[in-house]
Amino acid sequence: MSKAKQTGTILGSLIIGALAGGIAALLLTPHSGEETREKLKKEADRLREELKDYSSDFSDKAKKVKKDLEKKLKKTEAELLDIEEELGV
Repeated sequence: MSKAKQTGTILGSLIIGALAGGIAALLLTPHSGEETREKLKKEADRLREELKDYSSDFSDKAKKVKKDLEKKLKKTEAELLDIEEELGV
């Protein structure tokens, strides 16, 4: 499995786990409607921040992979040009 796919799977699992945990906590503890709405808002804000962090990490990793691939492609291109020159094509 590729690292990007693993990261996506982990991110999805974290989101589902956070949502399930938040919903379970809200449903299992008796509170007034106002308290429940406030808890939902806080949980949503926390989850939003967590997603921003993971999104930023994923973006940074994707940029690094892109940069690495570009370097490898340039190196391969140079090697192919050398081979072409040696063969006189």
